[in-house]
This record gives sequence, C-alpha cells and structure tokens, in this order.
Amino acid sequence: MWGLVLSILGYMNISPVPYLASCVGTTEPALNLLISILAAYPLAIVYHQYINQNNKLRNIYFVITGLDMAFFNFGLSMIHNLIPAIVIYFSTMVLPGKFNVILTLVFNMAYLLIGYVVTESEDYDITWTMPHCVLTLKLIALSFDLWDGEKMLKGDASLSENNKKTALVKSPSFLELIGFIYFPSCFLVGPIFSFRRYYDYLNDKFPLHETEIYDKVAMKRFLQGLAYLAAFQIGVSVFNMKFMLSEEFREVNIFYRHIYCGLWAHFALYKYISCWLLTEASCIRFGLSFNGFEKNKDDGKLESRWDGCSNIKLMRFEFATKFQHYIDSFNCNTNHFAAEYIYKRLKFLGNRNLSQFFTLLFLALWHGIRSGYYMTFFNEFIIIFMEKEFESIVSKTSTYQRLWASYFKYPLYFLLKMYTIVFMGWSLVPFDVKVFSKWWTVYSALYFSGYIFFLPWAFVYKPILVYFIRKPKSA
Repeated sequence: MWGLVLSILGYMNISPVPYLASCVGTTEPALNLLISILAAYPLAIVYHQYINQNNKLRNIYFVITGLDMAFFNFGLSMIHNLIPAIVIYFSTMVLPGKFNVILTLVFNMAYLLIGYVVTESEDYDITWTMPHCVLTLKLIALSFDLWDGEKMLKGDASLSENNKKTALVKSPSFLELIGFIYFPSCFLVGPIFSFRRYYDYLNDKFPLHETEIYDKVAMKRFLQGLAYLAAFQIGVSVFNMKFMLSEEFREVNIFYRHIYCGLWAHFALYKYISCWLLTEASCIRFGLSFNGFEKNKDDGKLESRWDGCSNIKLMRFEFATKFQHYIDSFNCNTNHFAAEYIYKRLKFLGNRNLSQFFTLLFLALWHGIRSGYYMTFFNEFIIIFMEKEFESIVSKTSTYQRLWASYFKYPLYFLLKMYTIVFMGWSLVPFDVKVFSKWWTVYSALYFSGYIFFLPWAFVYKPILVYFIRKPKSA
C-alpha cells in the first residue's frame, strides 16, 4: 500500500516526491511513473516470499498492488481504466464472440480517443490515457481470444497455431480480469500479454521453482534498464529537440543536421527501452515471463526460457541496418499484437500492402490524434515499402553477394548503419513533437530529405535500378 501512503502524503503537501522531482530536473508525474516501475521488482520478491504459496491470494495480491499503483499515479482518474473492464466483463456474458470483438474494439478506441481530446497537450503527457493505451490492446486481444475459443470448440480449421495458444474457451471471472488488467509490472507501460498467459501463470503452469535461474535473468535485465536510463539522460542532454527547433539548427551543415537528428532519435528511444527493460525485469522476477524450454547449445539439456514478456531485442536494435530490424526489435509485444490481431485479421482484403496500411493507421490512431503520429506511421509505410522492394531486387544480384563476401562488407555495413540512424531520426521527429508547426519546422530544416529519398521510389528510382540491373551486356 506504498502508493496510497505516498498519495496521502501528497494531499497533505508533505510528500518527498515533488522535492525529488525538482532535484533531478523532471516532472512529478514522470517521477511517480519511474517509482512505480521500480517498485514492481520488490513487489515480485514479496510475492514469492509470502503470497505464491497460497493459491487464493495470488490474484488478490495483483488486484490490490495494481490498484494501489494506479491510485498513486492517477488518483481518482483511475476510474477510467476500470470502466472498460466492467464493460467487457458484461459484454462477454451477453454477446457472441464476433459482436463482442466489434463492441470491444469500437468502445475502447472511442474511449481512448476521447481521453486524448480531453487530456492531450503538445508536451509528453503522463495521464490515465497512458495505461489506457496498454489496456485497450489487452482488452481487444482478450475479445479476439474469446472468439477464437468459440471457433475452437466448433472445430474451426482456420485457426492458426498462435491463435490456438491464446484462445479461451472460458471467460475470466471479474477478479481474474481485474488482476490481469492491473498486474503491477505491466499496468502502466506494458508489455501486453495474453490472458491465457496470465491464467496459466496463476494455475501453476510455469516452473516457478526455478527461482534461482530467472532471478539472475531478471537482475541482468534490471541493470540493463538502469544503464539505458542513464544513457537516455546523458544523450538527451547533448542531443535535444529544443536545438532542432531553433534558428541555430538551420545555420549548421546539412549533413550535421541529419546526423544530429539521427542521434537525437536514437537516444530518445532509450526512454522507452529503459522502461521496458525495467518492467521486463519485474515480470521475470514474478515468473510471468516463462516462454517454454529450449535445448542448451553446449550439452543439449532442456533449459527454461524467460523472455515471454520481452519488448525489446537489444542487439538487433543497436546493430540495425534496415528499418525492418527496428520493427522486429522495438516494442515487440505491440508489434505482435498488430500482426496477430489486426494485420492477419485483414486477410480478407486480399492485399498485403493494404493490410499493412490499415494496421499502421490503427497504430497511429491508437497513439493519439496529433498529426505527428500519422506522419510517423506514414513514414514507416513508405520506408518499409521501398526497403522490401529494393532488397528483393538487389539481393539477387551477384555484385551484392560478392560485396558481402569481401572486405567491402565493413564499409557497406557502416553506410547502412548511418542510413538507419539518419532516417530513423527523420521519421521519428513528428512522433515526438506531435504538432504540425513543429515537425514542419524540423523537416524544412532537413529539406524534406526523407520524402525526396523514399516517395519517388516506385516511379523514378525503381525503374532506373531495374533497367541497369537487367541491362544486357554488350558483346
């Protein structure tokens, strides 16, 4: 009940949080968020020491600690996160799967968008809409899983293996639903996980006796999270948006501007990575992250995996040489949701590019109503479209294969790395500043280089590239 205590101290104007926030140069809501993320780790230790042995107390513990955390961060505004839970609980009882999915999707997205209209400003806001983002995806996924459960009972052969793993043939009880929503490690910033995972976790389907193994994994992730948090603080003090919005930014060399923007974005993303690493650490420490067994490469023995709640693949992110690497490594659980519950469910459209476009549109809408979100996901669409076609054409040539088989692979890797850093910065600018006037200011300083580089691909660059590759050799 630490959250309730700190909240009471806050109402009495004797809480240490405002003072600490001023000391470290951040806002009180941001510090509350960090305190909550860090608090989940000791809550996991307490759980294993005193709660795990009693089956009846497990879910209640998550309900109490999660609600306590919600009240600490949002006060009475936490009621907004309870309303959709109540709605889906009753809609599941009275509506068949398909209609429950439609109602859940429409209601939660509408509730979230109204929340944005009421609370959103030009700054980075920490309000009840932040956990509501996570909640919206969890409830939409839950409604689909219940529908898949209905299909499975009917013997529907169209269900994929992934659908079968998460399908639910029984609706959760109200207390199970609240525990699932307010699970203290994931309630605020994710990662999202299926109710099937939560149910199996509560019912001893995970090897929680291997505490020593996953405790070491959890501590490693926790320390990585702290390291990335420190790197974020240092990085944004050197590379910041304030400079890019200034007149001084236009006066420096155009190449410097692009590199500066790219490095700014790289460090700006560390804010999310640090949060995900810290929350993953507590998820592992709770034992929720169990992800099956795999053979040890050295002795062939089966070992348990604890990456079921991983939201970032650090090595792939840091060594990315194309934007697909960023998609594969960053915000993995949200990308998995988008693939399984949006992209693949749009198969009836009969067009992959169209399915991808609507998936990105959904994600932009899910983030907010500011123009910057839509520009960022549009940027992602045109970049991925170009990359896939460029790679499919070039990778088949003997020249490309010879380059990667020779010492030229090192300068080629360097060029690709610079390409991803520079254009990640360019594509991420609208997402960070959100409003049109700001991202237009930065884009004009960069001479709209991304659109010159990516937009003409299908009409100009691709035909030229194909011509030279297929050009017959002179006799």
